[in-house]
Amino acid sequence: MPGLLDTDRGDMEMMRTRDRIQLLALFVVAFLLLSGPPADAAQAGVHAKKADFAGSFYPADRHELEKAVDGYLKDAASAGCTGTPGTFAVMAPHAGYIYSGQIAACSYAALKGKKARTVILLGSSHRALFDGVALYPQGSWETPLGSLAIDTAAAKSLASSGGIIKALPSAFDGEHSLEVQLPFLQRTLKDVKIVPLLTGRIDKQGVIQLSDALKGIIARDKGRTVLVVSSDMSHYHTYSAAKAMDVSTLRQIEGLAWETLYDKIEGRENELCGAPAVIAVMKATHDIGGEAQVLGYANSGDTAGDRSRVVGYGSVLFATPGHKDLPPLTDAQKKKLLSLARKALNEYVSAKTTPHVEMRDTRLTERSGVFVTLNKHGQLRGCIGYIKPVAPLYRSVIEMTVAAASRDTRFLPVTEKEVRDIEIEISVLSPLKLIRSPNEIVVGKHGLYMAKGGSSGLLLPQVATQHRWNREEFLRNTCSKAGLPEDAWKDKDTKIYIFSAQIFSE
Repeated sequence: MPGLLDTDRGDMEMMRTRDRIQLLALFVVAFLLLSGPPADAAQAGVHAKKADFAGSFYPADRHELEKAVDGYLKDAASAGCTGTPGTFAVMAPHAGYIYSGQIAACSYAALKGKKARTVILLGSSHRALFDGVALYPQGSWETPLGSLAIDTAAAKSLASSGGIIKALPSAFDGEHSLEVQLPFLQRTLKDVKIVPLLTGRIDKQGVIQLSDALKGIIARDKGRTVLVVSSDMSHYHTYSAAKAMDVSTLRQIEGLAWETLYDKIEGRENELCGAPAVIAVMKATHDIGGEAQVLGYANSGDTAGDRSRVVGYGSVLFATPGHKDLPPLTDAQKKKLLSLARKALNEYVSAKTTPHVEMRDTRLTERSGVFVTLNKHGQLRGCIGYIKPVAPLYRSVIEMTVAAASRDTRFLPVTEKEVRDIEIEISVLSPLKLIRSPNEIVVGKHGLYMAKGGSSGLLLPQVATQHRWNREEFLRNTCSKAGLPEDAWKDKDTKIYIFSAQIFSE
């Protein structure tokens, strides 16, 4: 039976070949084990987490995704969404891009230009049930734009920072809240690594522990590590109800009233699906004397059209204290700002338009807090401003002139007949400085900004001078402006800031 013999011989040859291949494979494996793993296992594709939501929450095609994200970022920059030198964290929404992409872009525009090496991503679990904070400890995460490596050293440091943070990669399966942040991150910050964290069941003490861990990172890694906190806001209320609730939440966040917000969310007065992480960052910012600033807000009724059941989206930045004072304005720069304010007033009142300006003076393109005051025959006719540096100075002057003329709720809008009788005064503010004692206040030099819980109020330096108030009278009246009891300035939970101002008028 030669056929059978031939077949057996062939099978034996195939078996010898297979054995040689297997032996070679064993040698390769042994060599790799002896030579050690690659410098970064993530780069070799080990532990690579695939994108679960490409094609649903955001485009799966690389070029389409780049175009979408870059478009959102461009619009955000045009809308004045910029960070400050001390920006170390942002809150960004995590819905599908058609719903929340523009608000998310506002947060990432505030991070543009940062020299960070590591980004800590913080969110709340929507699917997995666990206690404490889950950590994705090693490997990489992929999107259509490429992969982002896990910063294993930073992850290990966090895991050893207090016991509440534990490696639990399975908690991230099918979780969208952090994945949707990555394409924005990849188009904003270059060559960064990430540390993904998710909060599960966590009580107030757990939030404090997480906050302490983050505070340590902020202090140790100044400028090298930034935080991205992923959270949507209210869910499935009517448009008006959602907006009212979200404005309240944003007020608490901007005031860094972390305990108040914690209690309100526990009592279901406010909603924030990433609450534990947001509140932890709020507390860390509060403890270092930093500040929060709302950059933008919208809900799905604004972006998708259906206003019967909406979801809210907010953009907030968190910054460290200690911004440097800018040089004083020259007489020519003051004259230029007053001219812009007058032009803005005339154009808006007559045609409801605002002037388009290309500004080349770099001092006037710096961000500064500013108030514009309108007086008529020596009497106040409108006053509105930006407390914090949210936009280039020249643009803020234009915007606040229009606001003072049309949106100061104490007065009717300025009419064309009144324009010639209006005198414009501009107050350019220095950065806010948190004080430890009221004795630091110099009446006539300092303005006051008071904040407690969700309430806040500001009085310019010239107000105390005009009313001839002493220091205590100034404090009491600032409390009243904030909607607080007159003696609230004595409470340990009340934050008192001072600032100076360059004041000039026509």
